[in-house]
Amino acid sequence: MNPYKIDILAFGAHPDDVECAAAGVLIKHIGMGKTVAIIDLTTGEMGSYGTPQSRKSEAATASKILGIQHREQLNLLDGSIENNEESRLKVIQMIRKYQPDIVLCNAIHDRHPDHANAAKLVADACFLSGLKMKTTFDDNEEQKAWRPKAVYHYIQDYYIEPDFVIDISSEMDTKLKAIRAFESQFVTANSNDANGISGLIDQIKSTNSIFGRPINAKFAEGFTVNRYIGVTDFYNLI
Repeated sequence: MNPYKIDILAFGAHPDDVECAAAGVLIKHIGMGKTVAIIDLTTGEMGSYGTPQSRKSEAATASKILGIQHREQLNLLDGSIENNEESRLKVIQMIRKYQPDIVLCNAIHDRHPDHANAAKLVADACFLSGLKMKTTFDDNEEQKAWRPKAVYHYIQDYYIEPDFVIDISSEMDTKLKAIRAFESQFVTANSNDANGISGLIDQIKSTNSIFGRPINAKFAEGFTVNRYIGVTDFYNLI
């Protein structure tokens, strides 16, 4: 039995990507008894504020707030994420290690070029991870093929029309606490600049409010899909 098996695996190009865009749904599902892990593709070393070391420490604090089971960094190059064989193999290793049912990953297009590149990288790796002839190893042991049941892209800086939204009204306060754990990005950096990094929290709240309104929720997070979603009956859509 795989001791690392989890339900939801969330990838982010940078530390704090997952917290900003999908922390609410992770908190909600952890509250439902689901297990969650986060993979940061880079250390965020190209960021204008903080250091890889401080951001790793902040990510650990945020992880405790969220209540996730595991968090790892793949040390891809910040600002230069590429969908190449080396990177795909690293992502596939994580997918096969944690064997998630659901994968979350970056927005399909966004202000930061790493986000769209990471979105395609992770989506492609999810497919390739299911191929038995694609060989990867963990601690010198060959990994078993594994393909997640679904890949969902969260929405980040640019507004993208979501394919579905999830109510996170009850989780919003904890989500904001997890975001603010990244002090170098959201507390000390540009604290007096509403258009800077600190202004991003207001944008996140506004976006989550917009996504929540059509479903009569105070806040919701939105996602896009690469294939249409199937349900068993109309009432699963309410």
